[in-house]
Amino acid sequence: MKRFVFLLPLLLVFGSTVGLWAKGEQYVPHIGVAAANLDDLWMSYLNESMRLEASKQGVRLTTLDAKNVSKIQQTQIDSLIEQKVDAIVIVPVDAYVIGTLLDSTDYSDIPPLIAVNREPEEPGFSSLAAYIGSNSLYAGTIQMERVAKLLGGKGDVVIMLGKMGDKAQILRTEGNHNVVDRYPGINIIKENTANWQREEGFRLMENWLRSGIIFDAVVANNDEMAIGAIMALEQIDMLDDVVVAGIDAMPNALELMREGKLEVTVFHDAYKHGAISIQAAIKAINGEELQKVWDIPFELVIPADIDKYEKLWQIDFSE
Repeated sequence: MKRFVFLLPLLLVFGSTVGLWAKGEQYVPHIGVAAANLDDLWMSYLNESMRLEASKQGVRLTTLDAKNVSKIQQTQIDSLIEQKVDAIVIVPVDAYVIGTLLDSTDYSDIPPLIAVNREPEEPGFSSLAAYIGSNSLYAGTIQMERVAKLLGGKGDVVIMLGKMGDKAQILRTEGNHNVVDRYPGINIIKENTANWQREEGFRLMENWLRSGIIFDAVVANNDEMAIGAIMALEQIDMLDDVVVAGIDAMPNALELMREGKLEVTVFHDAYKHGAISIQAAIKAINGEELQKVWDIPFELVIPADIDKYEKLWQIDFSE
C-alpha cells in the first residue's frame, strides 16, 4: 500500500501568527482564530486547513489555543478583539457557554464572528455571522445503522463516549440510541467516557475486558477512542470477534480499516470546515451577503470506500 505523509500543524503554538503582509499601502485583512484544542487530532487538521486557506486568500491569520479550557478561550477572544482583528473564527471549547463568553466581553465593537464545528445555543447563535458544521445526530445514526446491519440485528454493544456534555458527544450518542431502539435484538450493555482520546479508550476497554463483560460491537463517538479499543482488543486476540466503529475517517483510521481492524467510520471533513470558515470570514469582512449555516454532511465509510476517502486527505500543506 502506498503510504502518504500528512503534515500536521505541529509548528502551531499558543499565540502563533501567520503573517501575509501587504505590499505598499494595500491593507491585509487580519482574521483571529480562537481554537478549542490544537492537541486534538481532528482539530489539528482543521486548523492546518485554515492556515492553508488564509495563505491562498492572502490574509493574515492569528491562531490561539485554548487548551480545552473555556476561561482561557474567553481571555483569548478578548485579546483578539483588543488586537482589532477584522473577524474571529471560534471553535468553541463548550458550545453551550459561547453566549456567556461573548456577553462577558468588555468590548462593544466586536468584529464578525464565525463558529466552527460546535454549534452554539441561543443567545450565542444569534451573535454569529455564520456557523460551519455537521449534524452529529446524523453521524451517530448512520454509524449505528451500519453496525446493526453487520450484527444482523442482534448483539450486545458497548459505547465509548466523548467528553461528557460536549454537543457532539450528546448528539452522536443520541443517534446511536435512536437506532438501537428500533432493534429489539440489540442491547447497549455499557457506555462510558474516554474523552475523545485514544489512550483513554484503551484504558476503558481494558477495564471493561477485566470486568468480564462479553459484547459483539464497540461503537465509539470518534475514531481515536475506537483505535484505543482496537489496541486493547488485539492484546487478548479478541478483535476478530468484535465489530468496531468510529467517526471521523481520518488517515490513521482508514489504514486500520484497510487492515480489517475497523469496520465502520463516518467521514468528518476537517479540511472543508477549515477552508469554508476562512472564506466565510473574508465574506463577512467585505460586507458580502453570508448564509447563516453552512452544513458539511457526514458520510458513512465502509471498507469498499477506503481509496475514495484516502484521496480526500491528500492535501499539500507545504505552502
